Amino acid sequence: MATTRTHERILDAATRLFADEGIHATGVDRVIAEADVAPMTVYRHFANKDGLVTATLARWGERWLAWLRDEAWLGGDDPGARLEALWDALEKWFADEGFRGSYVANVATELRAKPGHPAQAVIAAHRAALRELLQDLLTADGPPPAGTVLQLQMLIDGAVAAAAVDRQPGAAADARALAAGLVADRRPPARALAGR
Repeated sequence: MATTRTHERILDAATRLFADEGIHATGVDRVIAEADVAPMTVYRHFANKDGLVTATLARWGERWLAWLRDEAWLGGDDPGARLEALWDALEKWFADEGFRGSYVANVATELRAKPGHPAQAVIAAHRAALRELLQDLLTADGPPPAGTVLQLQMLIDGAVAAAAVDRQPGAAADARALAAGLVADRRPPARALAGR
């Protein structure tokens, strides 16, 4: 139990520092000081800094996707309502004082010149999991039309970037409007539905 608490404390400290200051600018010694643990304790839990970065990404990504899924499913069984709930959640996230953008996207940017870094697999898995979440969110009687999920992911990416880089918390509202048009354009005509 104490080992689990120590592990979580190290991850909490590392995530906070890496998110606020960047992974390249933050040394393991800063994580050790912030977590208030002995250096050997960190290396007992994580082989090296790359392993620590990878673990923080995996945990952050899992938690963020679970949160977004829970928020979206407040919309119930209707895909349109679920999409609205997703944008509501993103608006709240963007307005939060601690918002720094997507930790996964920020680390991916820092690691763009290191394709062999072990975190790259976590980044790719996170991106795929977001597409899967969107696929599930939009599925009612069948899968959404080809391309819709990727386009929605691009709208989310753009809104997150605008909110973080341009400090535009209202970016979710603009992306919501574009998403509504995208989903409406992909729905079959009413006559086709009536003829089923």
